[in-house]
Amino acid sequence: MPRTPLRWRALLTGTAAVLILLLALTLPAGVAQAAPDPGKIDKTLAEALAKAPATFLVRLSGDAALASVSKATTKAAKGAEVLKAKSAHATTSQAPLRELLTAKKAEFTPYWIVNAVKVTGDAALAAEIAKLPGVESIQPDRALPNPMRAAQSTEVPKVNAVEWNIDRVGAPRVWSEFGTRGDGVVVANLGVGGVQYDHPALVTKYRGRKADGTFDHNHNWFDPTRACATAAPCDTFYAAGTRSMGVAVGGTAADAIGVAPGAKWIAVHPGTYTSHLLAAAQWLLAPTDLDGRNPRPDLAPDVVNNTWSDWGIDSWSSPLIDAWIAAGIFPAFTSSTYTPHYCKTVHSPAAGANAYTVGLIDQADKAWANSSRGSGQNDEVKPNLTAPGLNVRTSTADGGYEVSGGDFAAVPHVSGAVALLWSAAPALKGDVAATRALLDGSAVDVPDITCGGTPAKNNVYGEGRLDVHAAVRAAPIGRIGLLSGKVTSGGTPVGTAVVTLTGPVKRTIATGADGVYTLPRLPVGDYRITVRKYGYGDATAAVTVTENQPATGDAVLTPVPLHAVSGAVTVGGAPMAGVVVTSPGTPVEATTDAAGRYRVELPAGTRTLKAVPPPAICTGPTSVAATVAGDTVKDIAMLRRTDKFGYACTSGTAPFVQGTDRLPGEWWNRAPVTASLPFAFPFYGGTYRKIWVTNEGYVSFGEFDQIHQRGIPSVAVPNAVLFPFTGASGNTSDAGVYTATYGTAPGRTHVIEWRDHYVNRDLTNRIGFAMLLGEDGSIKFQYRGRGIAGHRALIGLENEAGTDAFDFSEGQRNVVADGQELTFAPTRHGLLTGTVTDAGGRPLAGAKVKAGDAVLTTEADGTFLGHAPVGDHRVTVEKEPYGSVTRTATVSAGAWTRLNAALSADDLVASATEVELPAAAGTTKSRKVKLTNRGTTTAVYTVATDPSGGWLSATPAGGELAPGASATVTVTGAAAGLSPGAVRSGELLVRSGGGGAPLEIPVTLAVPRHQVSVDSGGTRETTDSEGERWSADRAYTAGGHGYLGARSRAVSTAGTVQGTGDPALFKTAREAMAEYRFDNLPAGVYTVELGFAETRGAQPGARVFDVLAEGRLAVPVLDIAQEAGQNTATTRRYTVKVVDGQLNLRFAAQKGAPLVNTLRVTERPDKTAP
Repeated sequence: MPRTPLRWRALLTGTAAVLILLLALTLPAGVAQAAPDPGKIDKTLAEALAKAPATFLVRLSGDAALASVSKATTKAAKGAEVLKAKSAHATTSQAPLRELLTAKKAEFTPYWIVNAVKVTGDAALAAEIAKLPGVESIQPDRALPNPMRAAQSTEVPKVNAVEWNIDRVGAPRVWSEFGTRGDGVVVANLGVGGVQYDHPALVTKYRGRKADGTFDHNHNWFDPTRACATAAPCDTFYAAGTRSMGVAVGGTAADAIGVAPGAKWIAVHPGTYTSHLLAAAQWLLAPTDLDGRNPRPDLAPDVVNNTWSDWGIDSWSSPLIDAWIAAGIFPAFTSSTYTPHYCKTVHSPAAGANAYTVGLIDQADKAWANSSRGSGQNDEVKPNLTAPGLNVRTSTADGGYEVSGGDFAAVPHVSGAVALLWSAAPALKGDVAATRALLDGSAVDVPDITCGGTPAKNNVYGEGRLDVHAAVRAAPIGRIGLLSGKVTSGGTPVGTAVVTLTGPVKRTIATGADGVYTLPRLPVGDYRITVRKYGYGDATAAVTVTENQPATGDAVLTPVPLHAVSGAVTVGGAPMAGVVVTSPGTPVEATTDAAGRYRVELPAGTRTLKAVPPPAICTGPTSVAATVAGDTVKDIAMLRRTDKFGYACTSGTAPFVQGTDRLPGEWWNRAPVTASLPFAFPFYGGTYRKIWVTNEGYVSFGEFDQIHQRGIPSVAVPNAVLFPFTGASGNTSDAGVYTATYGTAPGRTHVIEWRDHYVNRDLTNRIGFAMLLGEDGSIKFQYRGRGIAGHRALIGLENEAGTDAFDFSEGQRNVVADGQELTFAPTRHGLLTGTVTDAGGRPLAGAKVKAGDAVLTTEADGTFLGHAPVGDHRVTVEKEPYGSVTRTATVSAGAWTRLNAALSADDLVASATEVELPAAAGTTKSRKVKLTNRGTTTAVYTVATDPSGGWLSATPAGGELAPGASATVTVTGAAAGLSPGAVRSGELLVRSGGGGAPLEIPVTLAVPRHQVSVDSGGTRETTDSEGERWSADRAYTAGGHGYLGARSRAVSTAGTVQGTGDPALFKTAREAMAEYRFDNLPAGVYTVELGFAETRGAQPGARVFDVLAEGRLAVPVLDIAQEAGQNTATTRRYTVKVVDGQLNLRFAAQKGAPLVNTLRVTERPDKTAP
């Protein structure tokens, strides 16, 4: 079944948000609409639109002229000019299209990085768009190809303690001779994944990490599809982004895995569709905060490391590359990996002349068979050069390391090389053309003309093999001198100390075993030297470097005491071996032994301990804080690993459960077989009754043809998939898939068993595995056969959208064994089930049941079943024309919650869920409750009170309400014969002739022991419409009540105040007070009612303040004009406990001066806690 692209509204970054505000632009009068050009609409898209609405991209002709950008003298200025020119052009050229889409109330997102607009609509809307004269084409919002990853391999020996690939490109010689590791340069990634920001090899290089070790992700991280569970950077899809960034900038003091380990990085997680990529490309040119606001071209990265590609040759991405280059950003692209050995296989964007493209080579400097060859677009020689891309050791998202290769691996060598170049020669920074020329001219020629070209420049190796040392030597560095020094402690040399220089350039270098460091090619000038090593205090010095003269910068370090920190690492109370324990920001590392014990040494202070388990288990990384003042014992209880939905797993052993009925289908046929489930099965918030089963070790709850090799999560079909053991086994005619159902409702289990599969091409080595679906939503995977160990299979779960998954195996071998059972269940959701009927008890199909963010739908028999978030819910049940009802339910993880509801076509709702009547002794108090009929038929209703008569009454006693009509019921309570502190409780009952459940509204009459009502800004006592007396405003005096604040002032208006029955009270106000204070209050619980009206003309955003009651935030971030409008009353109520006889109401300004119109403080004898 064709998959419609995900419909999501990307965060509009920076000026894109401004563009939405410019939709008032209109077509000139008299412009005729042309007939739609059928050639404008992509044929595949047209076929999809004929069946259902879809999301597509409208590409418009023309682009912004960027020639004037070259006049800007700084990279920040260039970026600002590009942003300005592109935004202005998009505003003008897209105006007719945006006007049309706004008039049609269509969902759309405009872009400026390319002249395009993303639209969600139907065939009729697409045809109307095609009529517009500026529209060039209408294309599907395609999912881009996933990157190819080579198989993991064994680690390759290092060269002089440096990874072979880093040594091969000449990076260590740049570090030692020029003293730079990419300092001052920022690298960004753009591919299908993000970057795991807290990886030990990357965390200190993340630009969002502040000096105190905390993080600010604003302008440093972009995740428009919310792929990560939190606002912090994460990675998905085989951690391609983490791997790539590790090769570019990764490393610790003792383990450099990256070309430029002194550079910083920022990241995006764009998703996999073209529109996602456009949003990310815009953000990279002008990064915004986490809310998509405040674009900052000055914070754009210097280098963008691109690991994405398209399906073929297409020029749509060329304008975004041109924009980056004009803004001084160097874009490096993978050549991509597709058909082995074939020429002319390089795809866009790598195929274009403006893309600097990198091919993959192995340890023998030979091009990888799957590395795409040229020529490219318009016969461009592609790739531009080559770099190591196989058997590369780099970082992974689980906090570890891996030796592998593929699309992610070669291009970051060039991204890191550019960082080294621009750090060593700042004059080059932002000059993309000059940098390309240096890289080309310094590359090591590799002759191969099998795909055309010359021995020096061909379509297999391009200009040759990357040599960054040669490129830096050829760069325009200027006058240089030599600096050397020795670091000692107590007369003994200190090796691996980190020496940082700040001055004309920033440089970082480590001392050798003899404590000596040397920077033979350092730009002349004055420098500040800082020397650091773990276990020692810092040392600083000043030095001047002169041309062709040696300078000396020695340093002496003083040791600091280290203390033993030890403990046990456990999971579920049992010791856990093989867990790596580190302390971020330090080089310490320990691995737990068989008893789960670890020991590290740390200096005094509050330290973070991070415990990372081995991959492919049910436990996730866990961080704890430890206060170190001496030798310290700190045990660590490991957390369970979960996906975003909350699925977690447990591992154990259990008897293998077999199926009994063999599914039809030939063993060689990869197409799935459809089967019905014996019960509704909840999975990632959806509910399913059919399943598609393959003989290759996976099932899906959605229809599909066959799977393509991929990681999870992935938007590629199929989705809503269970992978018990996929990609590691084969089958023959005697193998099969068997099913069975065991147990009785509601505790049934449905089994799908894959029997007699073989592994490792050994037909005698037979294995079996099974999947058990529980009626309670549990999922179990079982395994048998000794041959099942030692193989890399995909094991896990994936949701329906392909945006969330639990990847148990994580690409590892030996993750399951004979007799093992894995159990998966959601930890943050429980099951909500029940039946919805009409007032006569007949089942209603298609009713919606809403609990939190869960929306469940009833089936033909009126029943519903699905996941709902754990917690207390007000559950809404609705169906047209029956209206809705609301029920309360508590959902617990791993448990059933049952809820039944009856709907009637009339739908009465009340404006209040409870009525509170604070009344003085011997008086009466009334409140009005508004009844509204939200149904589609006339509601005949009756009103009663319980107890009836006596102290509680309601009028009128009933009536009729047409659909949409409202009526007011007056509820009155009498406090006759009551003393202060007395409380009466009753209930208002509203019944409808539709037969639904009555509205039961609690009523409380309380006689307060103390009440103060203040007309803020008022000069005399007044009485409101309900007979309540309000005292004039006054300054605070001890023992009384009033306002405080030297700048406080009374203000008033002659205008009309809306939204209240007592406008006179809201015409006066007090402004700029710091506090209202009330003395001599009896201890107890009080209700504080605050009235506000913006009568001073302040616009939204001009007056913003908080109100704190007894030190607690009562009214946060109040913007009266924003929330209520001008001259409109609004009321806030807060309950607070007073224990010291004094109530303090503080007004804390965020912007402008606070303002309040009325205050009422009422003691609540009916309450014991706020």
